[in-house]
Amino acid sequence: MIEIGDEQIYRQRDDDPSRRVRVVAIDTSKRNPRYEIEFLDGEAIGTRENVPERRLRGAWSDVERYDERMANWARVSAFEMTDAEEAAAELVFDALIPDEVAELQWSPNTTRIIDPAKLEPLIGIPVAELVDRVESFTDDDGHSIVSPEGTLLIAELACHVTPMPVLDLVVADEQEYREKTMRGHTYTDHRGENRTSDPEWEYKWYLERGRPLHELLRSWCGNRAVTLQERLAAAEAEVRRLDLLVTRLVDQLRGNGHSIFADVIASVHEEERITPANYRPVVDRPLKESEIPVRYIEVPRRRWWG
Repeated sequence: MIEIGDEQIYRQRDDDPSRRVRVVAIDTSKRNPRYEIEFLDGEAIGTRENVPERRLRGAWSDVERYDERMANWARVSAFEMTDAEEAAAELVFDALIPDEVAELQWSPNTTRIIDPAKLEPLIGIPVAELVDRVESFTDDDGHSIVSPEGTLLIAELACHVTPMPVLDLVVADEQEYREKTMRGHTYTDHRGENRTSDPEWEYKWYLERGRPLHELLRSWCGNRAVTLQERLAAAEAEVRRLDLLVTRLVDQLRGNGHSIFADVIASVHEEERITPANYRPVVDRPLKESEIPVRYIEVPRRRWWG
């Protein structure tokens, strides 16, 4: 608690140099107290100002540690993300990085690494290597704080290690955009009335926001994972299409009096279905001679006059 006579660190803005001041009066008549301060050094020595509490950053005796902390924050904050990078990092952290392992801090998009041992298998490299590659510092609790560049690196590495959940989210988001660009988006406005957005506006929003995000996430996941996911999705869609086609064929056969043939088609289609359970070739142990079943073959007897 700040008291009259205390020497404080004064900064009008975060990036201003620290200045030494003394509190000479406190105005508590308003909801938020204000402090009358006197500058103790520099060109403004002896002058007084009435300032809010947020400009007083702590005891002057702690100025070296405070300046070091602020310099560290300024250093790691120099890297600025694009809108697509911010959205991509948020999605990946929500999907793959638990808060108790690493915490994404939105101002200024730095990451606080809480449990390095648990983070390493999620990103595939030692945390020490990660910290060496980007701007970072250690906070008062002993946790590493990495710059926004480090945040993007964590997100990209996590996508390489576990790409499928992220790619599934991308496809789901693309499907949602597709519906909006065809039919618009129904929403409730501030007056409680239902409205539908213009499909052209939705498509413009997709080009500006959605597509850059999806392309960035796919690049993080890598071409191999993207190709695998697309092949799996295409195979599942083709199976669904063929199931519907066979169902229509069977119904048509039954409707035209070919119920027996329809039953055969339906049975064969179901019994010979290729599934993960029967896809792999079954490698059996060779049978011993005693295990080989004996088959008796009747041979016509030769006639005696032959």
